[in-house]
Amino acid sequence: MRHRSPFSGNLSDVDVSLLREFLEIVSAGGITAAEARLNKSKSAISIGLSKLEQRLGVRLCERGRSGFALTEQGRLIHTATEQLMSEINRFSDFVGSASHRLEGEISVMIDDSFVFEMEQPIAATIAKMNENYPELNLKVRMTAPDRVLESVLEGNADLGFTALIQTSDALDLTPLFEEEMGLFCGADHPLFDVPGSELSYELLQRHSFVRTDVTQNEDFRAFLSGLSFLASAPTILSRMLLILSSRYLGFVPLRFAEFWVHKGSIREIRVPGSRVKNGCYLVHRKSRPLGMAAGIFKDTLIKEVEKHIAGLSK
Repeated sequence: MRHRSPFSGNLSDVDVSLLREFLEIVSAGGITAAEARLNKSKSAISIGLSKLEQRLGVRLCERGRSGFALTEQGRLIHTATEQLMSEINRFSDFVGSASHRLEGEISVMIDDSFVFEMEQPIAATIAKMNENYPELNLKVRMTAPDRVLESVLEGNADLGFTALIQTSDALDLTPLFEEEMGLFCGADHPLFDVPGSELSYELLQRHSFVRTDVTQNEDFRAFLSGLSFLASAPTILSRMLLILSSRYLGFVPLRFAEFWVHKGSIREIRVPGSRVKNGCYLVHRKSRPLGMAAGIFKDTLIKEVEKHIAGLSK
């Protein structure tokens, strides 16, 4: 068996490039899946991975018919590489700050319902980042809450802004505000014209619901336990479409629902326990410290949200 020399010397630009490719391969789940991400052929990716293994003196992964899997050494190198890239990014941020410039890229994932709840502070934050750091590449995507958390945990987003539907020891959470959720039905639903005084929990049990993803306290879990959930929707807009079909009842933020309420397309079905408050947070992965740009975005958004909430309370 050929002896592998232990790693020695300083990291070169080529080494760093190969390590970045290694992160992409692991994130994609294998060499074949990484082709599109790296815009390289399988053979080129495989050759690069072999060069990296030779340089480090360890076998990073098993690859073949049985599939792709990191070795024990590979897992350790993967963790160390994530930390290294984080520090490289932090260094670039500090250099940019020293020269009054921030370059590079930050990725932010935002709960899709916030375009109705928090559009002003989000837009103000984006405007300030662009005004102060015009050379910064800011990537903003809006998606479902579970996808926000998933992207942050997987390292595909630096920062997430979402209603919390699950907890994780791997996440750092900064609470920002609480959104109030209510229960709604469409204009052609049998409950739409029922007087409020005649609505009851027992009446709700005769109808179908869209599954809801919210922070559930004990009382709300008990409320949901007797209801029939026969549909699901990953985003707030897709949930609203199911409600507008008048075939399902569903929970959505009150602010989000206002547009359709004013049109007469939906109505809130109010019974004891049908409203719930949902905690909304800024989240990032503990093992991936925020770079300066992402940290500035986070601090700016916190201030803008606080200013927005203070304005609403006046």
